[in-house]
Amino acid sequence: MSEVKNPAIVYISPAELVVHPKLIEIYGENEERPALEKSISEKGILESLKVSARTGVNIVLAGKCRLQIARQLGISTVKVEFVESGSPEEDLKLVLDFNLHREGGKTHYQKFHEGQYWESVLRPQAKERQRESARRLNQSNDSNLNHSITENKSQLGKGKRVIQEVSENLNISVGSYHKGKKVFELISQLRELEKFKAVVALEMEFNRSIDAAYKFVCNQDICNQVIDLLEATEIGSIGDGIAWMLNGERNPFRRFQLDQVYQFKKRLRPELEIVGRVIGITNEFVVFGLRNLVNMSLEIVNLRPRQIDAELQDEPSASQRKRIFHLMQKFSDVFPVQVSLAELLKLPNLTEKEEVLLRMYESDVFEKTWEDYKTQMKAMEVSTNRKKDKICAA
Repeated sequence: MSEVKNPAIVYISPAELVVHPKLIEIYGENEERPALEKSISEKGILESLKVSARTGVNIVLAGKCRLQIARQLGISTVKVEFVESGSPEEDLKLVLDFNLHREGGKTHYQKFHEGQYWESVLRPQAKERQRESARRLNQSNDSNLNHSITENKSQLGKGKRVIQEVSENLNISVGSYHKGKKVFELISQLRELEKFKAVVALEMEFNRSIDAAYKFVCNQDICNQVIDLLEATEIGSIGDGIAWMLNGERNPFRRFQLDQVYQFKKRLRPELEIVGRVIGITNEFVVFGLRNLVNMSLEIVNLRPRQIDAELQDEPSASQRKRIFHLMQKFSDVFPVQVSLAELLKLPNLTEKEEVLLRMYESDVFEKTWEDYKTQMKAMEVSTNRKKDKICAA
């Protein structure tokens, strides 16, 4: 085990440090760690970065995020603790050791990246332990298969299988590890084939749910078709692709357009109006704006295409929407008015009270009031500038 070369903390410039490539490969080049960034900005770096200078270059083995944040904040020096390492293999081992219980959480993909390393380390040790057991049995009449082996011969816990040891290191169940390995292997294959759109989408699904990603990978027919669609940029996520395949259409989103109004065959909820307006279309959902009939407010509902049992309706508020767009242009510099008008556009139709609001915005009284307000604000600004000029002159 490596020992600390110098227990004293050393402060050096971030410019003199280089991050170990394995850290970037596993955790990504840039990570979002707002809590850590807030802590460092307020208290500085509390835990030193672990660094190896074996090659003459200061290689960061632990503390990639701290270094990244220090550079972003313009911190001139960071706390560094140099550790001894005799080879590239030992550097890599230290990277994994130091980051085993990394704070800030790890994605499933990051954990299985680590698991790949732990298997490569522990499997040779397990084989050596088996050979050692066999040698001891041959040398003695002792047939006890649970004969103890000294700790310095292996890092594996006594009696533990490699998979069990790796799963414990990653803090996941053995079953989830077996499932996750299949997904991780496919991601690695896709990366080698340079199918990077599919890599990103599958990694995202994997991080969301090991089980869901495993089921997707096991269904080879759907999996291959979805990968092709992802690479053709026809879809943006695994969930999207599965929905398309199960729906029996190549693109179930194609019949929907922004601002269309649909009447549902059944109310989505008892308190919601039966008609809704399409106000957004994402990679997974058609987003509807519906009116809550209890409080008359706007409610946003996300539906997958296969969940939408509704018929397209003629535009019920064409003339009102035209007036709203005109008012938004007229009062483009009045944020509260812009917000209220934008919300009205999300509703399938307007109530009498909302029609009154439109008329108020259109009235000469409102326009004159707003013009008077702008005149007063301009006069106040001129007065303030004059006072500042007098102070400067004095």
